[in-house]
Amino acid sequence: MRKVVFLGLMVFGFTAAQAQTEFRTGLRAGLNISTIEDVDASAKPGFYVGAFGNIKFTKFYSLQPELNFSMQGANDVYLSSKYFPETNGGRADIPLNYLGLTVMNKFNLKSFFLQVGPSLELLLTESKYNNNRGDLSLNVGLGYDITDNLSVEGRYKAGVADVVNDQDWFLFFSGLNYNSVFQVGLTYKFNK
Repeated sequence: MRKVVFLGLMVFGFTAAQAQTEFRTGLRAGLNISTIEDVDASAKPGFYVGAFGNIKFTKFYSLQPELNFSMQGANDVYLSSKYFPETNGGRADIPLNYLGLTVMNKFNLKSFFLQVGPSLELLLTESKYNNNRGDLSLNVGLGYDITDNLSVEGRYKAGVADVVNDQDWFLFFSGLNYNSVFQVGLTYKFNK
């Protein structure tokens, strides 16, 4: 008898939990301003576009998995002739386009929200100055819900992978040059 009561309580709890969650899909897009940290380079403008599913668990917390395309990299990157003899110490643009899976934790405070979460990204473009095919990054951001469907958001994304192959293998931790991206854009949630 206790097992039946316990099973009934579990089913009731699961049903109640399902009734309280809200799932909405949407799109996001905006402007990227990216650079590669720890190298002499200029910022590179680009864009990002993606789709997301927002799972609202409580009034204050939701989980938002995303699939994003992001144009990153840097312009006028100084390439040392020690590591790239063909450049004679010149400069080059390094465009890096990524397809990434991001999982954002959103903390809602009325119309404002705070976001934090990791990204796992796959490099889509080839570059002779980079042989790292992916990146893991941390995202932090703020946003504001203009309406129930439309929001504006800003994020900062910092990668952990070495982007430009300009170091000896034993100096790997001495000067990590990683992706650094500021994003500002809009999100649109479809109706329930």
